[in-house]
Amino acid sequence: MKYIYVLDILLEYIFMFAFAVFLVLGVFNWRFFIAAGAALVLYVIWALARLRCPWCHSGVELGELARARRHGCHCPACGHEITVVTRVNKNPRGRRGE
Repeated sequence: MKYIYVLDILLEYIFMFAFAVFLVLGVFNWRFFIAAGAALVLYVIWALARLRCPWCHSGVELGELARARRHGCHCPACGHEITVVTRVNKNPRGRRGE
């Protein structure tokens, strides 16, 4: 896999939003803190599994990946361009997807 799907990025934003909502609701009922913790754990696991540079597997910021959807992004560690694919069956940039 030499690219990152935009659905993975959107799922990370959903985890962040769920964490914030459950954290605020946890002020009123302590059980929502458990759901906030679960959303935070899912965010970290998904980021470590899916949102990494395809070449060197170093971490890339979520904001950089969201911006890469339209403007392009380079890995801070190795310098390769990270391609964000907006559709699942769409070919990424280039003939061979590199």
